[in-house]
Amino acid sequence: MTDCTRRRLLALGGAITAGAVAGCSGADNAGTAAEGGSAEAGTALETITLENLDDTARTVDVIVQWGDEIEYWETHELGAIDDTGDSSLTLEEGWPSDPGEFQLTVRLSDDDTRAGVSSTALSERDCLDLVVLVSREGELSILTDVSGGECATDTADDGSGS
Repeated sequence: MTDCTRRRLLALGGAITAGAVAGCSGADNAGTAAEGGSAEAGTALETITLENLDDTARTVDVIVQWGDEIEYWETHELGAIDDTGDSSLTLEEGWPSDPGEFQLTVRLSDDDTRAGVSSTALSERDCLDLVVLVSREGELSILTDVSGGECATDTADDGSGS
């Protein structure tokens, strides 16, 4: 009689474990096509703004990897902050404009400080503007602006056509 109870306990434990992890092995976006979503999953990268708040001029390497391909790899010089404000530059092209999965990596050339962000780690948005910030202390960070911008209005215009 003890074996029967033990077997039941093991079977019940297995069923509970299987129920707890059900769905955990599927892809994150597996429901997109079934829910009537577009074939192109991901986020559109609209702009990358580089801002230097440090009193030292900085050289920044910017790399955008789209899927498995490097689509953008450029070096940009940012002047030091002065009395008129910070030194900034906005990048608007050089990578695909369609939604997709991307990785942004930036590096300060003078001390090899790096920062990176992946679109898969960000909240799901149609469009992103990213801000690469060099702080007054020379620290590097990447901020996101998910307010919408141009690509959100372009998408709305495309859907309302004839």
